[in-house]
Amino acid sequence: MGGPLLAMLVLALLSAGVGGVLLSRDEAEALFIGAVGMSAFAAAGYGCGAQDISARLASLLYGATSVFAVIAGASGQYFTGWLLDHYGRDFTPIFVLVVLIEAAGLVAWNRWWCSDRIFD
Repeated sequence: MGGPLLAMLVLALLSAGVGGVLLSRDEAEALFIGAVGMSAFAAAGYGCGAQDISARLASLLYGATSVFAVIAGASGQYFTGWLLDHYGRDFTPIFVLVVLIEAAGLVAWNRWWCSDRIFD
């Protein structure tokens, strides 16, 4: 989660013109693609985590916890469109929101995650 957090933070700061540096479209796209690609590492780690908790119930645990991600993903498309309309198609607030969500996820994961076997 730290990689996407840093990439989106750079996008948010530089798209807002902080420090007088502006990204070209190609540089911004490359940074965004890198952030999405690095998100795969977090997804892979989360998927393996259910197997650490319980080998027998891993699919049930993963499916039950994925419900929240599906709800967020489905409603997030509408919210992103609304946010873009509200801010005149400026992506900076979206990048900032992603940074906050990634930071909250990183803190929560490091604070509460334990890979000890809980279920048989």
